[in-house]
Amino acid sequence: MAERLDRIRTWLPVIIAVVIVGAGLGVPYGLGIVTFTHTQNTQNTANIKPVTIPFGKFYQISNVDYAPNSQVNVYLSSWYGCPIGAADSWMLLDYFSQYLNMTPYIQLNHAPFANNTAVPGLLFRTFSYVHAATNVSGSFTVNFYPYYLYNLYLNATADGLNNVVGGTPIQASQLVSTGLSELNFSGLPGSIVRIIENITTVDHLNGTSSASAFLYTPHKINTVMVITGPGGTWILNMYVISPMSLTDYSPQYMLDNYSSILTIKNAETSFASAMSDASYPATCP
Repeated sequence: MAERLDRIRTWLPVIIAVVIVGAGLGVPYGLGIVTFTHTQNTQNTANIKPVTIPFGKFYQISNVDYAPNSQVNVYLSSWYGCPIGAADSWMLLDYFSQYLNMTPYIQLNHAPFANNTAVPGLLFRTFSYVHAATNVSGSFTVNFYPYYLYNLYLNATADGLNNVVGGTPIQASQLVSTGLSELNFSGLPGSIVRIIENITTVDHLNGTSSASAFLYTPHKINTVMVITGPGGTWILNMYVISPMSLTDYSPQYMLDNYSSILTIKNAETSFASAMSDASYPATCP
C-alpha cells in the first residue's frame, strides 16, 4: 500500500494537468481512478441522518446538490468481480448510449458468480457529455465517474482496467477497512465518499438488521451508485437487475442484444427516472 501511495503522489501533478486539459476540451479522463479539480460544494453531510435503505431501487437520500452548477454527476463505486455491478452495467449502457457513443468508455468483463457461473458485465471509464435540457434552464453537463475498489477475485485492490486481477493483496478480514481507505484516496469528492460510507457501513438495508457491507461473507464495500444534481441526491444500493438472470449469456451476446432484453429496458427506465429527478429542481404544484 505504501508503494502504491508513493506512485499516486508521484503522478498526481501529471494527473491533475491531464484532468484540467481534458475538462477544457470536453474529453473524459481516467481509467477507474479520477481526480477532481473543481471546487466542491461546502454543505456538510452531517444533515444526512441514518436511514433504512431500500433494496435495489433508486432512493432520494438528500435534497442537497453536491455537483457543481449546471452539472449532474453520477458516481459508481464497485469492484471488478462484482456480479451486481456486472448486471446493472447493462442498464447504464442502455441509458447512456442514447447520448453518446459508449464504445471508447467500456470494456467487456465476466464476474465470477455462484456454482461456477459468471455474470457478463462492463467496466467503465470516466466520461461526460452535454445534455440538452427540456426546460428554460438550458443545457447541462452529465459526468459519469466510476471507481473500482477491488480486483476480479476480491483478494487485492484494483489495478487498472488492463489488469483486473492485479493489485495489492488484501486479507478477507480487511476488505471493508481497505475499501474505505481506497475510497478516501480515490479522488471522489469528500461528500460523496461520506455518502457511500454511510449507505454501506452505517445505514441498514431494508428488511435486515445490518448495513449492506456486512450482509454477506466476506464483508466488503458493495457496489452502490450516487446521482446528484439540482434535484437533490439519489442513491442505489444493491442491484436492479438480478445477476442470476444473466448467467447464461456471454459478455459479447449481451453487448449485441442488451437493448432488446426486457429486464434491462425496465431497469433503464428506473435509472432514467432517477436521472430526470436529480437533473431538475422540484417545482411547486
